[in-house]
This record gives sequence, structure tokens and C-alpha cells, in this order.
Amino acid sequence: MPPPAGRDNTQLYGILGIVIAVICCAPLGILFGYLSMQEARKHGKDDTLGKVAFWLGIALTALAVIAAILGLCFGAFGSWNMNRDHDPYDY
Repeated sequence: MPPPAGRDNTQLYGILGIVIAVICCAPLGILFGYLSMQEARKHGKDDTLGKVAFWLGIALTALAVIAAILGLCFGAFGSWNMNRDHDPYDY
């Protein structure tokens, strides 16, 4: 069966997904990777760029979530130990 007529955005979405995931917004990398894989299936092309963008977006999103959780944990209790020498009843 010949591929359907229309514009093939497989490479465009794949490259956008990789670049956007690395530079600014990893969840958008997931989205563009998914779109690239869908376009590749529709046009019968290789979906490697889409897979790279998709999994890179997932990995970077997971790292950002872990970093945010650790930042909140250490940031929330960081000031708790700063005034250890200060007597709370000393007015």
C-alpha cells in the first residue's frame, strides 16, 4: 500500500522534540516525540527520531520531578537548622 498523500512531518516533529526537550520543556519533547512516531507510522517511515525525543522527554521530565522534590525537601527544612544557636525563648 502506498503511503497516504500529504505532508510528512516525521523528521520535523522528531527534531523539535529532541531540541525542545533538551533546551526548555521536557514534556513538550514527549508530545513531539509521540507525534513524530504517529507520523512515521502513517507514512511508513522510520520512527527512531520520535522514539529518541519521546524517551529523552520522559527521562528529563523524571529528572526534573526528582530535582523538584529534593529541592522542596531540602529547601523546606534548610532554614530549620540555620538558627540552632538561637534560643527560641530569648526575646
